[in-house]
Amino acid sequence: MVNSISSATNVDDNGVSHWEKTVTDVNDIDEKFSNARDLGYMRLNYARINTIGQLAEYDAEDYYKIQVQSNGKLSIALRSGTEDEDASVLNLSEYQAKLDELKKQNDPEGYAKEQEEKAKKAEAYGLLGEAGEGLQIQVYMVKNGKEVLVGDSTADKDSDEYANMEKILNGEYRAKKGDYYIRISRSEDFDSREEVPYLLQIKQGSNYKHDYMTKEASSEDTKNKRNTNVPLTQTSASGTLSSVNALQIQAQRYQATAQMLEVGYLNMANIYNSRKN
Repeated sequence: MVNSISSATNVDDNGVSHWEKTVTDVNDIDEKFSNARDLGYMRLNYARINTIGQLAEYDAEDYYKIQVQSNGKLSIALRSGTEDEDASVLNLSEYQAKLDELKKQNDPEGYAKEQEEKAKKAEAYGLLGEAGEGLQIQVYMVKNGKEVLVGDSTADKDSDEYANMEKILNGEYRAKKGDYYIRISRSEDFDSREEVPYLLQIKQGSNYKHDYMTKEASSEDTKNKRNTNVPLTQTSASGTLSSVNALQIQAQRYQATAQMLEVGYLNMANIYNSRKN
């Protein structure tokens, strides 16, 4: 896979450095741990990593790799949606939040009933909730040279993998230093050819100094509508997000996408689904 980093630079008013990276997807035949897209490294209160990708017609699953360099609470968020749609959905969700506050004040019983119905609906969608419609996620950690399943959104509710995945999604999972893999795939009730765009966000702790935006480019198989073996790849010397020579870039246009993953989950999902219907 070829990784590229833009040469523009930017540090926002809060002193947060913004970076951008592009990685290239691989086809179904070669989608495995060894070909996972490298998202770089993360340590406590250091970085936030945002990824825009999609499961295309010839793309049943995506693997990502992240190196966790410190112990601490790990948070992963995943939802379906596209970059352009999410910016507008964020604005609408802020309006919805104000509307909900008015409902809570003027019609507490109605508001409580509405929230109960939303909770039941979210439960039906599983751990990812309605916002992650069409998606499922597994998290692996490398132990003794092997990829061991740590969290699984599709696991039995009484399993350790389910409990760990719930903690990861809530930002309460106490991760240990090491290499982690994230596998994203379609829900079983989704057609294997249906395109599912998604947004992934990873962070450790509550603060960050670096904000990374990774965009996954389509594989040649997706473009050519066929399956082949993975071609020989090249990686530039500065092709990883952790490279000290990587240059910062202007990325405010992605800020709404990143923030979207932190606030208004349920409201955004409702708006997004209503726009599809």
